[in-house]
Amino acid sequence: MNVPFYDLRAAHADLRAELDDVHRRVLDSGCFPLGPETEAFEDEFAGHYGARHCVTVGTGLDALTLTAAGIGPGDEVIEPSHTFIATWLSVSATGARPVPVEPGPADVNLDPAGVGAAVTSRTRAVQPVHLYGHPADLAPIEAVAARHGLLVIEDAAQARGRKLPVE
Repeated sequence: MNVPFYDLRAAHADLRAELDDVHRRVLDSGCFPLGPETEAFEDEFAGHYGARHCVTVGTGLDALTLTAAGIGPGDEVIEPSHTFIATWLSVSATGARPVPVEPGPADVNLDPAGVGAAVTSRTRAVQPVHLYGHPADLAPIEAVAARHGLLVIEDAAQARGRKLPVE
């Protein structure tokens, strides 16, 4: 007997007609990785956050590529101790070392006090992850980063659509 773990049909049933329409438009356009649907998504996503731009990529790991930020061998990046492996892989792929920090007492996100305590002379960035749909409170993390001249590179894959303060 097959016991379903999660019924994906039920999860998107209310959106079925809209998803079918988008699927048809993408297939008809012949533009799978780019094209008008991707451009519309990027514009809408950027608009939601008040950003000037949004650039889609193939995977979350692609989005977190840190080499463009100049992070490389010998560097350290402060990360949550309890996140999806792609966040840590984005650091180790550059030759840098992830430095784990535990969550704060109030939620599941990075503890700013722990971030401050983890900074060394090799630290180049802090990568807060907005975990489980809960946006991290960036202000105190950004304050620590500013004191130490660090980049803040957010991983928002698990909290798409959310803003602080929580809507």
